[in-house]
Amino acid sequence: MRWLRVRWRLLRRTLHELRGDAELKKLASAASVQRIFWAAPVLAAGNFLAALGFSLRQVAAGGQELLWRNLIITANLAVSVISALIWFLAWKIKRPDTSAKTQTIFVYAVAAFVLAGGLVITLIDQLVMTSITPFLLCVTIVGTFYYLYPHYSLVLFGAAYLVFRRALAVVGSASPNIVHSNQVNGLIVTALGFALSLLSWLHFRRTTMQERTIKGQQAKLRDLAYRDPLTGLPNRRFLDERIRAEVSVVKGRGTEASLIMCDIDHFKKVNDTYGHLAGDDLLRELAALLRENVRADNTLVRLGGEEFVILAPGASLEEGALLAERLRKLVAGHSFTVCGNEVRITMSIGVAPLTGAENVRDYYNRADRALYTAKEQGRNQVVVAS
Repeated sequence: MRWLRVRWRLLRRTLHELRGDAELKKLASAASVQRIFWAAPVLAAGNFLAALGFSLRQVAAGGQELLWRNLIITANLAVSVISALIWFLAWKIKRPDTSAKTQTIFVYAVAAFVLAGGLVITLIDQLVMTSITPFLLCVTIVGTFYYLYPHYSLVLFGAAYLVFRRALAVVGSASPNIVHSNQVNGLIVTALGFALSLLSWLHFRRTTMQERTIKGQQAKLRDLAYRDPLTGLPNRRFLDERIRAEVSVVKGRGTEASLIMCDIDHFKKVNDTYGHLAGDDLLRELAALLRENVRADNTLVRLGGEEFVILAPGASLEEGALLAERLRKLVAGHSFTVCGNEVRITMSIGVAPLTGAENVRDYYNRADRALYTAKEQGRNQVVVAS
């Protein structure tokens, strides 16, 4: 029983690896379209050269060999023309704005065409030989070149073999034993093609999932590097980069921007009275209150301790001062809950303009000096830097 349980878990794990979400299937179709785009012109040129080579070959004036030669030339020319058309279609639909459904239908249609081309040429070859090499080559191409979802791949290769088996029984001119042998070989070939397709899909899925994991980890690391863990707001490192970017905009376009620096008045009393954990709760509540009352294009940052900064792009110094005053009144009138107690706080705020001529340190210093002036003049007020 233990052996059966182990095998069952292994089977479930294997089947799970075959699955793919909608995004994975979309990426697989897009990657296959790219492969078709690069492979189709090569296939078109190869079939054209094959047709040219057969046309230059001297054969008897009549009989099976002449019929075979003419049919091979026609088939290769048809495949060459259709491959050129496929290349054009791949060029049109490989753009990112093409729907995933369109790309998927295109990929499976091309895969079916390649298998059909190999089957037709193989059947033509039966006029003068018993080889199934063209079918083998086309099965190998489909199995290795395109990323096919395993369930659909099984249906595709299964249908290809059934058609191959039936057509060979009807068209095959060799002895029944040779026809039967080719049918068996065709089964092995299509099974091999499905196995190659399965391996290609598993490799693509594993690689894609690894890339997703790496990107997710990188995003988490970036988030940790640019986010304050207590309030969830961006930190000073993030603000420095935003200010540099905004300085470039102000310089290049002549726009305006304001920096608003806020500091909680007498925050030490909250920590001394209720404890540092309660002070952290108050900071989180204040951060949420400020976040809800600034515009989406404004950058709200916890600078450190009880200091918060707002970068308001496009806001003149007067508009920045109006925003600061509105936030000051909002905080002063808000009732914060700390350890089950109602707590009132106020903020001192300094506002400075962004001219585009100063560096990040100067920009902070001007707003910080205005904030310091607000503290000196009695707190709970807004001071605008000169």
